[in-house]
Amino acid sequence: LRLIRTATLLAWGCLTGGIVLGAWWSYAVRGWGGYWAWDPVENAALIPWLTGTAFLHSVIVQQRRGMLRVWNLSLLVATYCLTILGTFLTRSGVVNSVHAFTQSDVGPVLLGYLAVAAVVGLGLIGWRGDRLRAPGRIDSVLSREAAFLGNNLVLTALATVVVTGTVFPLIAAALWGKQLSVGEPYFNRMSAPLGIALLVLMTVAPLLPYRAADPVVLRRRLFVPGSVAAATMAILAAAGVTGAEQVLTFGLAAAAATAIGIQTGSAVHARRTGTDEHRLVALLALVTANRRHYGGLIVHLGVVVIAVALAASHSYSSRLETQLTEGSSAALHGYTVTYLDTTAHSTPQKLTLAARLRVHHHGADLGVFRPSLAIFPRATEAIGTPAVRPGPVSDLYLTLASSPNQAGEVTVDIFVNPLVSWLWFGGLVMVGGTVLAGWPVRRKQRRPRAPVAPVPVQESAPESPVVVGAGQS
Repeated sequence: LRLIRTATLLAWGCLTGGIVLGAWWSYAVRGWGGYWAWDPVENAALIPWLTGTAFLHSVIVQQRRGMLRVWNLSLLVATYCLTILGTFLTRSGVVNSVHAFTQSDVGPVLLGYLAVAAVVGLGLIGWRGDRLRAPGRIDSVLSREAAFLGNNLVLTALATVVVTGTVFPLIAAALWGKQLSVGEPYFNRMSAPLGIALLVLMTVAPLLPYRAADPVVLRRRLFVPGSVAAATMAILAAAGVTGAEQVLTFGLAAAAATAIGIQTGSAVHARRTGTDEHRLVALLALVTANRRHYGGLIVHLGVVVIAVALAASHSYSSRLETQLTEGSSAALHGYTVTYLDTTAHSTPQKLTLAARLRVHHHGADLGVFRPSLAIFPRATEAIGTPAVRPGPVSDLYLTLASSPNQAGEVTVDIFVNPLVSWLWFGGLVMVGGTVLAGWPVRRKQRRPRAPVAPVPVQESAPESPVVVGAGQS
């Protein structure tokens, strides 16, 4: 079981890094104006990540209490089959996506292999299901096992939402000949409440014990995270931040980060009580002794950072599409963009047009930025490359939407995207936590002790009785 968990963790970490890198490539290299568009191929990478995440949580319950064996095997089979489904969507040409390959003969082979893998996997689970079932059960709703099971249900529900939105247009086209499209509004509306539920579970689960929790103790543990969440939401509302879902996300993210800090701080305090070590030394000793646990907490912290970035960048971005002539300017949120001219660079492969834009921010000169368009001889559309000025609070994002027309005008898109840099930082934190959790631990080999010769017992006078006082053991 430990080997399966480690292998799954390695694959999950690689997929996490791949999804984050793909989002960064879409945002910073291709110039599409965003990092995620619920594209079918993007979804194909996300779906097995969700089920793999569910398995990595529920397998902890199996290791700790021997429960959820059939469920965990089902998650593994589902993750593998969904990976094959993603390969089919990418390689067969059945979806219309800039990420997908053109039509090929490998599609039917992949679809047949997917059917065989699903039937064999589920058949084996059904065959051995009686032997795999564990006698244990969840003792209380207020337990870590129940929280992990709730986490699994939310993640599988989210995977079902994404699978439905991705595959349903293909089924409709194959069965009824209808060309349907499932766009961003469906995915955003269905996934937002599930994401909020995950943040709630991330806050509560680390504070719950196994088997059952005392409601009084649990209320005391949740008091500080709940107070931080309420204070965060009140401050944001007073500052004029709009959007109930967004404000709730920020509050829950603050509560989840606080719960992680409380759990880690309590462990450090308990260790220092017995060893009198420095806080940093005690923290490093705890992390070294239990890499899996603290690696998971670091991954959760990365998820919190990404949740904040998603809510902020998706809801509070600003865009201005404007036509500029040489010397004219446009302004957005304190940024002033002035069009200088357009340069052209030709090679046998392509023609590159780059607009030179001088940018000022509240009067300060930030330099000249060069968003560009690449025109290939056989391509029907030009491919853009943005100019991005990242920042800890917001990004300035410039794209060239059109080449100069007869009047010398170019169309420039100006975006101000808040907290996008937090996405990349959160992804790095998640990958770092995964490496820490999966780092192999050397187990000390116990050396056999040499036999000890028996000590002869000498007769002596009986000792007087000893009275053990209070506090002695």
